[in-house]
Amino acid sequence: MPIRVRPVEDTDIVAMAAIRAREWETAAFWEVRIGLYLSGEHSPRQGLPPRAAFVAEDDGTVVGFVSGHRTRRYGCDGELQWINVAGEHRGRRIAGMLMEKIADWFVQQNVPRICVNVDPKNAAARRLYTKYGAQPL
Repeated sequence: MPIRVRPVEDTDIVAMAAIRAREWETAAFWEVRIGLYLSGEHSPRQGLPPRAAFVAEDDGTVVGFVSGHRTRRYGCDGELQWINVAGEHRGRRIAGMLMEKIADWFVQQNVPRICVNVDPKNAAARRLYTKYGAQPL
């Protein structure tokens, strides 16, 4: 069955948190943090509404997600907040599908300049962002 990318629903937060927690913190931490971000109760520095989030599903199972919002941070118009794909599903172009979905959302919002904070040592993420036109600030 092909990967399906769709808008996030509240019931997806647990799966999103579990994916995020594989790299840092706990699922409980991320459930609260993601929930507050999606509800607009927690905003990143200089973050503005609106915000969007999408999940990638494989046969009904959430295997990745992306989120972003408008911002004034770093002179940008939008910011990619999170993008994660479960390790066992990497290499299947899921991150690219998620990037394209959030990029479409940014275009619909008339948000031309997008920022993302990435660890300089994260070569895979840097390759992904470069493929989609990112340049170091």
